[in-house]
Amino acid sequence: MQEIQDQLQKILNEKKSIIAKEVVEKQYSGAPGFWEQYGEKGKRKGMQDVAYHLSFLSEAIQLEDPDIFTDYIEWVKLLFREINLSEKIIINTLEYMKSVLKEYIPGNLYDTVLSILEAGINKVSEPVQTEDSYIDPDAEMGKIAKEYNELLLEGRRYEAGRLIFKEVDNGRPIKDIYLKVFQPSQMEVGRLWLMNRISVAKEHYVSAATQMTMSQLYPYIFSTQRKGFSFIGACVGGELHEIGLRMVCDFFEMDGWDTYYLGANTPAQAIIEAIQQYKADVIGLSIAMPFHQSLLKDLIEQIKMGVKEKKPKILVGGNGIDSGKEIWKYLGADGYAENAHEAVKLANKIKA
Repeated sequence: MQEIQDQLQKILNEKKSIIAKEVVEKQYSGAPGFWEQYGEKGKRKGMQDVAYHLSFLSEAIQLEDPDIFTDYIEWVKLLFREINLSEKIIINTLEYMKSVLKEYIPGNLYDTVLSILEAGINKVSEPVQTEDSYIDPDAEMGKIAKEYNELLLEGRRYEAGRLIFKEVDNGRPIKDIYLKVFQPSQMEVGRLWLMNRISVAKEHYVSAATQMTMSQLYPYIFSTQRKGFSFIGACVGGELHEIGLRMVCDFFEMDGWDTYYLGANTPAQAIIEAIQQYKADVIGLSIAMPFHQSLLKDLIEQIKMGVKEKKPKILVGGNGIDSGKEIWKYLGADGYAENAHEAVKLANKIKA
């Protein structure tokens, strides 16, 4: 089965651009009266969208998990609903993908692809499970989180920062602020962006403002007594969502670990060199998008092969890994943590 998976993934990755172009050409020729209004710019955007479809399809095949693809299609359906586009476009696109892929994938392998595409088409017909807000005003610090998020969405970052420092001055633990304000705020902003209710520029603004406030909290964070353990945090190459991992590093710092935050889109060799330089006990790797799971698996293999002495324990996390499944075992990691608090607990356990 692994050989089949590898063959299919190789075809989908190498022919992605060609397949995407042919699918979009079929879209435009199939309904010229509708698509001509979008012109060449629409074609380029359509090819980008189909490339995303193929990335999720490839990952679903590699991990033998059709839910990776169908969950993604459910999100596409929700997005189309928000921007008033017909769900029939999704179905037509998947049908065109079936037609084009049949030309590139041998018959003995095509059935595997077809079954996942059909599952995606069926998903479009199911009712959408819309997600509620990640901010619960009735939860502890819920009202603070709501006010903080609203201030940032209104572009009032200085007032949002003052709100946080007022809580700190009143004795609120930094960990509470991270878990009960920053985390739900970031998740809510991500939800709003996915639903096309805010722009990517607004999403970036909120993230940058939160990172600035986090950096202003560092005098409180770096005052903890040291344990003598070291932790490195990095995002897989191509992965640009970094704020969650930065929170994880700060939690390790507050727990007395020496931390080295390498940031987003970190090359494998740079991570290996940092592990050796800082003699890392634990490394945390994060992905936000499911189609980066193969990159993460490859990275973990490179770390295990590249680090010759004092190999670190490897923890993984992020929204790109399904918390309900033990995908971390397939990836070759030593554990999975759902949030910063759990990551520290697990690291202390495996170092004990």
